[in-house]
Amino acid sequence: MSVLCIGSAVIDITAHPVEANVIWKEKQRISDIRILPGGDAVNQSIHLAALGSDVYLCGCVGDDQNGQLLEDALRNRGVDTRFLRRKKDFQTTASLVLVNGVGERHTFSVKGAHSTLCKEDLPREFPAACQAISLASLFSMTQWEQDGLTEYLKQAKENGILVFADLASDKFGQGLFGIRPFLPYIDYFLPSLYDAMPMTGTNDAESVARVYHDLGVRHVIIKCGEKGCFCLDDTFSGWIPAVPVKPVDTTGAGDCMVAVFLTRILAGDHFADACRYACAAASYSTLFMGASQVTLSERKIREFISEQAK
Repeated sequence: MSVLCIGSAVIDITAHPVEANVIWKEKQRISDIRILPGGDAVNQSIHLAALGSDVYLCGCVGDDQNGQLLEDALRNRGVDTRFLRRKKDFQTTASLVLVNGVGERHTFSVKGAHSTLCKEDLPREFPAACQAISLASLFSMTQWEQDGLTEYLKQAKENGILVFADLASDKFGQGLFGIRPFLPYIDYFLPSLYDAMPMTGTNDAESVARVYHDLGVRHVIIKCGEKGCFCLDDTFSGWIPAVPVKPVDTTGAGDCMVAVFLTRILAGDHFADACRYACAAASYSTLFMGASQVTLSERKIREFISEQAK
């Protein structure tokens, strides 16, 4: 199974616990600070590789120490980085992730190389035996979205490749206009409710899903955090609950869900079953610090599901 992940590649500096209501001093002690791979495409590719896919990551990093650090981390986790582009005039995008005692996070980031992705950065040919492309995420690849993405998606469909997509925040206020041309080419769309509501002008997951479905997306999954997800296609419509946990860090849970869902769809699972399994995996991922620190496996996920069902 070969998958091409395209999108954001970031270095995360994660600190835990950092509470918003604490008066900060010049120096103070906390439990954990880590430098970790991050960004939607990076997180998804690491999980996909752990679950047995041959994963190729296409994204942009700076020609700097952080870029090398990120590339080394990806290779160590089994991700093929031949399509990871180094941009000499840009720094690798970095995020400071402050996580509080109940797993909630606040992220501070600087604009860097990840936002420069354009059609010239894409592989000229799809990887051998490519079954799926994951766009991670729309609204984070502005140049390519404006010039080249539609044609690339057409080529993917002509080659029988499934297209999965996530959604980043609409930083430039493009709304539906910004992604509408791509929606008919997306087989599985997995935006978060937080990102999707403002752009659709709706205020609930069911309405959001119907907007995207009516615009041509075959299968829509609205990620709703601790509530689970709302799923809609021509054969199924309903809520899939999350597995209740006490999270350590919710960073990257959505990326974990996308990766696991993609894996199960390619394995032949029914739409609703894949959603249910992916929701459980996302809950499991929040028990660990960092967006992709935990090494997923089918055994670990199924053991977690069994334990929580007792």
